[in-house]
Amino acid sequence: MAQAHTPIISFPARALNEGNRRAWCTIGPVGPRGRKGGQAGVPADSVGAELERILRSETFAHAERLSRFLRFTVEHAIQGQAGQFKEYLLGVKVFDRGESFDPRLDPVVRVEAHRLRFKLKQYYENEGRDDPVHIEFPKGGYAPVFKSQAAPASGRTQVWKMATLAAAVLAAGAAIYWLARPGARPSARLSSIAVLPFVDLSQERDQEYFCDGITDELINALAKIEGLHVVSRTSVFQFKGKASDVRKIGEQLNVESVLEGSVRKAGHRLRITAQLAKAADGYHLWSGTYEREMKDVFSIQEEISRAIVSALRVPLAGEPGRRLVEGATANLEAYNLYLKGRYNWNQRTQGGLNRSIGFFEQAIAAEPAYAAAWAGLADSYALLASYGESPPREAMPKAKAAAEKALQLDSTLAQAHVSLGFVRSFYDWDWKGAEREYRRAIELNPGYATAHHWYSGCLRAMGRVDEALAEIQRAQQLDPLSLAIGRDLGRAFRSRRQPERAIEQFRKVLELDPSFPSGYVHLGMAYEDQGSYQEALAAFLKARALPGSNPLTTGALGHCYAASGQPEEARKLLKELEGLARQRYVSAISRALIYIGLGEKDGAFQWLEKACQEHDPWLGWLNADPIFDRLRADSRFPNLLKKVRLQK
Repeated sequence: MAQAHTPIISFPARALNEGNRRAWCTIGPVGPRGRKGGQAGVPADSVGAELERILRSETFAHAERLSRFLRFTVEHAIQGQAGQFKEYLLGVKVFDRGESFDPRLDPVVRVEAHRLRFKLKQYYENEGRDDPVHIEFPKGGYAPVFKSQAAPASGRTQVWKMATLAAAVLAAGAAIYWLARPGARPSARLSSIAVLPFVDLSQERDQEYFCDGITDELINALAKIEGLHVVSRTSVFQFKGKASDVRKIGEQLNVESVLEGSVRKAGHRLRITAQLAKAADGYHLWSGTYEREMKDVFSIQEEISRAIVSALRVPLAGEPGRRLVEGATANLEAYNLYLKGRYNWNQRTQGGLNRSIGFFEQAIAAEPAYAAAWAGLADSYALLASYGESPPREAMPKAKAAAEKALQLDSTLAQAHVSLGFVRSFYDWDWKGAEREYRRAIELNPGYATAHHWYSGCLRAMGRVDEALAEIQRAQQLDPLSLAIGRDLGRAFRSRRQPERAIEQFRKVLELDPSFPSGYVHLGMAYEDQGSYQEALAAFLKARALPGSNPLTTGALGHCYAASGQPEEARKLLKELEGLARQRYVSAISRALIYIGLGEKDGAFQWLEKACQEHDPWLGWLNADPIFDRLRADSRFPNLLKKVRLQK
């Protein structure tokens, strides 16, 4: 008959003759009798029980990849196989890398080991703080170390132990009663949150831009808090207008808490309601309703942010009383226009970007010292050039001037440093100067996904692909459902000449949004990299058929036609681009791609030189993108690299 399990309460072992310090015993791989090298050992069943406790915890509830890593290493260490933990083995066995896996090029094991150490630290600071066994991974290796509390057993300490036990039982009973009360806060700190788009409940339903702005401001405020993981805007806005269970949202975004809210605006009066729920079970942690004048909007955001921090039990670093929400302007008209500008900018279309410029300029006219509006203006011009919708020589100097003005007004504005970094990298070709701007932005706001995203592109252009991969993976942790970040993770794999992994990643992105044209373009390029021309053509044609397609798509399709032995089709697209250029701006790089596919190097270099004169942002990928591989042996290619400062 199976023996019944009796619940127990675990307490840290205390040594009275050592000032009540916690006593630990460090162990290596575990043997059957729990002994190694004469040290007191941790029995294998105790380690196994601790492993299961960790994997059942809330901290690891949504960390499937880390859980697999932890289970593999611990179970093999128990069996005495810790010496086999090499990066190659872990990459293949745990992270499903193929036999061609090269740890020097793919840092997945190092990155995940760093994340696992951090996750275990979180667990032992909260849920596992009284566990009888601790599992740790020392830096520099992948073999786990097991630590057990030493249990003093002298007769002299028995009275103390019994008294401690009795007191603890009483305390535990009181804690259970306290936690059972309605509205009681969780005892363990929660370290991640998703702020869902606030819902417009205004009578006219005309405040969507304002609701989105409130959401953005709260995300930005919370992202500045050290130790709190905040999912970025792009991912949370995937749930806009959808009735989703917070538990499913928490699972999809890998967060422990979810904030929802609504806004009702009538004239100058505001009513903002917010509620914070635990993602694991939907349990409400906090809610609040604020009815104020519009002029109090920043104070409301500050109060909500602090209430969330308190409910999650996140400690605030820095100066006591420092504000989380900075009221960037006292001019409510300018603030309203700024929110409309960001609302249109976030649509990421040519029309939306042009409208955003108009709103940002109006906001600046109303408040010339409004740094955030200047930064928004810089972002709008930069993206118009990046998307090939506007000549870089027209748009990028305007972006640079606006970013510099924003920093002149507020040197601590992270988004302005990112904007200036983008211009310096993909227009000025000042790669080191750009890196300084990106690193400063990340220092100011480590949770700003765009800073990590665009910095990754800068690193990839400079040939530092491993660092670029780590940055884009960090961006994806902050913004897991971002299509652009997911796409650029695939582009990083292409830069490492790993088309299979790139194709897998682009497919994941297109599963999120099958109408994302850029996803199909880069999927087509990855298929081309491995010579799968039929699949590549299908992807390019799909991209061409979708709204939002641009001349670069046409150039990529022409390249594929030429490379696959259909030069007539490629030349038809050249003529199409020539005709289109008489109606709108068409980047020189679009035609250069077709000539590369045709193998006509003179034509290719002619158009690349023109792209160089235009300072086309795509020239930043000369070293990184495999599409230029056919030109690398030509003597003209190094000269081109020197012009864009990618080679001395």
